[in-house]
Amino acid sequence: MGHQDALDGLRALAALAVIVTHVGGMTGFGLTGTPASWAVSRGNIGVPIFFVLSGLLLYRPWAAAALAGRPPSQVRSYLRRRALRILPAYWVVVLVALPTLNPGPARHPWPWVQYLLLAQNYDPRPWWTGTGAPGLAQDWSLVVEVSFYLVLPVLAVLLAWFAGRAGWAGQRTRPVADVAGRARRLLAGTAVLGLSSFGWTLLAYYPHSEFWFNATLPPLLIWFAAGMAIAVVSAWAAAEPEGDGPASRLCRAVASSAGMCLLIAGCAFVIYCTPVAGPEFIGIFSPWSDELRLALCAVVAVGLVAPVALQPAQASRPPASLPPASRPSASRPLSSRVLGSPVPRFIGKVSYGIFLWQLLIGAALFAVLRLKGPFQGGYYNGLQNLGILAAVVLLSTAAATASYYLVEEPARRLRLRLPRRRRSGLGQDERGGQPGHDDQADDLGDRVPQVGHEPAGVTRPEQPLADHAAGQRGGQQGGQQPGPGDLDPEPAGPPVAGGGHEQPGRDGHDGRAREPAQPEPG
Repeated sequence: MGHQDALDGLRALAALAVIVTHVGGMTGFGLTGTPASWAVSRGNIGVPIFFVLSGLLLYRPWAAAALAGRPPSQVRSYLRRRALRILPAYWVVVLVALPTLNPGPARHPWPWVQYLLLAQNYDPRPWWTGTGAPGLAQDWSLVVEVSFYLVLPVLAVLLAWFAGRAGWAGQRTRPVADVAGRARRLLAGTAVLGLSSFGWTLLAYYPHSEFWFNATLPPLLIWFAAGMAIAVVSAWAAAEPEGDGPASRLCRAVASSAGMCLLIAGCAFVIYCTPVAGPEFIGIFSPWSDELRLALCAVVAVGLVAPVALQPAQASRPPASLPPASRPSASRPLSSRVLGSPVPRFIGKVSYGIFLWQLLIGAALFAVLRLKGPFQGGYYNGLQNLGILAAVVLLSTAAATASYYLVEEPARRLRLRLPRRRRSGLGQDERGGQPGHDDQADDLGDRVPQVGHEPAGVTRPEQPLADHAAGQRGGQQGGQQPGPGDLDPEPAGPPVAGGGHEQPGRDGHDGRAREPAQPEPG
């Protein structure tokens, strides 16, 4: 399954939006009350985009397994690889930011424990103001992200159990998994998860105010659940024969309506940039503005992510019933081509480092140039604001590039050396990743599978169902009936690359020989 370049571009867009908001706070531009400053202050829309991408990329292997009736992935290996993806680069930033920008607290062990273990969001009476300690305030969202990593295996098992109640369906006297029924149940389950956020949000205000709770996973689960729903639709479309079913038609409709989705997302963002969604910059929300904020950000993020995530299904798997002249064009929409161009792709690749270093870089820039913040009497005109923004973006990108090659890449190679498992018939390994391409499988820097772009040796999600159904003919004639555990047994195909059994793969874009397929999460 190939790398989806446009998702890297979306990740770059989200990272830059967050930088715009933070620089607007540093210079005071995001507090001026103009329409432009409202838009700048709402650059935190990048956080919901990251969370939707996480739900999509991380849950898709579990969704595909649930649709095919297969056991879940290896949780211990998944969590170990998640830790190697996130913690090394983050710890480097903490080791720099705490002693340099927070010298007083750094003399005590508790701040180190809080930040090194990503537990700072759960302190109801923190020693800092705002969303975190200076240089580390953006990491509140990383705490939520890691919380999702930890609960995802549990959610996936519960959703798979609920989906499995759809059972089996007969097709030409051969029992196969009721993929459509299971997919609908998965979508219903993810809808319940998302809607629960509105109830959880009220707990931050009633029976008494506990605003720290707003920065935890339950009130923000709607954004992850939205990505999980997109993952279910994508996996469902991949499991439909001939690409001619309700999920495939939905994928084609959404992918071919990227402009309309962008318009809907834009309208929701305009509403988000008004006082009905809360104050202009960081402040105390009301419960109703908080609820509206959750809904509007979900609409914006899904409107941006869904057309890109579902586009490969539309481009690569037109229904066989359509004549060639009327089949959808395989060319990518303009939005996907722009987001998948080299510069956005590179920024997306190093966006995790950009996310980590931006506030530390901004603080260092203000200290070196002796600039003042808005509460110290600093004022900057439009050109000066743009100059500061450009400097923070460039310096953060440079720091992120160094972090990527000096910290993240060595950690990635360590992940690749972890014990490997044999590939399942779902085109995934048992660690919860996609062979050779799941370094895009998190909100900040990993890959998503493309429907219809599988390299040699990787089985499509629907293939085990068809193979198993064909192999049941003789068994049924002899009076044998399969049970759920008999569906899609472990194939005898080649193992995942590694451990002395590496197999050469192919690049999903140009067909050139590439390095051996290497499963890794993000």
